[in-house]
Amino acid sequence: MTIESDKSDNAGSASPEDGAAPPPPAPRVRRGGGRLLASLALLLSLAGIGGAGYLYYELIHRDANQAVALQLAALTADVAQADRRLGALAESQQAALQAFREREAAARAATEAALRETLASVARQAPPSTGEWQRAEIQYLLRIANHRLLMERDLPGALRLLQTADTLLAQLDDFALHPVRARLADEIADLQAVEGVDLQGLFLRLEALKNDLHQLPLRLPRFAVPEQPTAAAAGLWDTLAQQFSGYLRLRRFDQSVKPLLAPEEAVYLELNLRLMLERAQLAAVRGEQLVFEHSLATAGEWIRDHLDLDERTVQRALAELEALQRVSLHQPLPDISGSLNALHDLLRSAT
Repeated sequence: MTIESDKSDNAGSASPEDGAAPPPPAPRVRRGGGRLLASLALLLSLAGIGGAGYLYYELIHRDANQAVALQLAALTADVAQADRRLGALAESQQAALQAFREREAAARAATEAALRETLASVARQAPPSTGEWQRAEIQYLLRIANHRLLMERDLPGALRLLQTADTLLAQLDDFALHPVRARLADEIADLQAVEGVDLQGLFLRLEALKNDLHQLPLRLPRFAVPEQPTAAAAGLWDTLAQQFSGYLRLRRFDQSVKPLLAPEEAVYLELNLRLMLERAQLAAVRGEQLVFEHSLATAGEWIRDHLDLDERTVQRALAELEALQRVSLHQPLPDISGSLNALHDLLRSAT
């Protein structure tokens, strides 16, 4: 409305005197067309917003549904696996329980059978007789004799035990025990033929050597007296040369020369010799032949290197050490288990 009135006013104010043609009238704009376009644009905008919202809603709910479906599937798999484990555990427990019941039943049956057998045996048996007690005593003596010989190498003790067992067998006067007495007689003879080692005497001999160590003298230096010049020496120079030659002499030794010990070092030598002899004593008790011989040989070597070999006490000590080195600690032991095995077989067959 305003545009049209302005334009009419401007047209009416132009005068024809200007000589110019009047301008063409301006086109009129419709108000209804702009409102339609605005409404259409608004509808399109609302439609786009609605579509976007719907797509967003679909996307959100679709992801949530997929996550829930995956969780449900995983939970279902876990439940199925747990069911399988529970089933396997139940089966294993059932099998273990069944096996335990079977073992218990077998053990109960074996115990009942053994108890019945024991009761029946006790009911059948009478009190042991004197002969049975003596047989058991003989078996015990033979077993102890074998232990003494094999474990302790006690020849005299084993021999006394065998002789005591033979005396008890003679008192029984049972012909069935004749094979046992025959084996026992052979074993007694074998033990009597063995030359045993007198460990007590050997120990005392080494102890005597230790007690005599402080009496053994050290090897001392020796000085040679120079020879006096003879009257037949010709000239002064020959006499002087012979006199000076007595102060300086050169000797050749094929073996190494051991240095002499000072008197204050003799204490250490005595202690070392004492320790070596005690080592030989311990080796003799333990039956270690190599250690025994090595200890005695070392002691003899130290005596030869540092003591005076011309003294009788030193020679006597060396002779004793050499004699001890020839002692054999290991003697072959006979087998005395035959009589024990024969008696054991006889007693087992009797029962």
